[in-house]
Amino acid sequence: MRTEIDNFLITETPEAVELRFRRSFKDWFDLTWSIIFTAFACWLVWFVFQHGFQHMPAGRWAFGVFITIIAVLLAGDLWSRLVSPAGKLAWIDKSAKSLTIRPTVFSKRTYPLHEVGGFSSSNKGTRPSILHYIRRSMPRTLRLRLKRGGTVPLVHLSTIDIINLGNRQPRTDAILRAKKVAEEMNRYINQVKSPGKTGLRFK
Repeated sequence: MRTEIDNFLITETPEAVELRFRRSFKDWFDLTWSIIFTAFACWLVWFVFQHGFQHMPAGRWAFGVFITIIAVLLAGDLWSRLVSPAGKLAWIDKSAKSLTIRPTVFSKRTYPLHEVGGFSSSNKGTRPSILHYIRRSMPRTLRLRLKRGGTVPLVHLSTIDIINLGNRQPRTDAILRAKKVAEEMNRYINQVKSPGKTGLRFK
């Protein structure tokens, strides 16, 4: 069984349930501009400080410090986009009754289903970071909630458009997508935990 929710794909087989995520054109577009802005900011830092700090006017020195801070923040934002996973995002092993997730391209975590609270699409209780202010708006985050406390963010869905690509309500679209994915994955988790029963739902 296959369930497609925009750029998410949930596939069920007798052995497992897989959640896959592919970057949309908008994701690649945003990533490209993030690279361009970061590269330009780094070039500006080099241009301002290429002759060193000696005899540098105060105004130029202050501008250089400001641009350096911007470059660091942009680089951090770019890094968060690059390490955000695509492809196989999460999968449920039905026989082992376990859930494996990929929070970043470099890491993988496995939890027994009895430790899993469920997928959540809510940003409630999220503490915004400096990187979110660079993006001007909090992204909608699909995350895994654990029963022992805490959440693990999996993928951030942008709630703004750098350039409008035909979607006039990117925030609403991101909220609906994340909510549908969370509900579908929670339904499968509940089925594997207790066949015939349903009940895991988060906003």
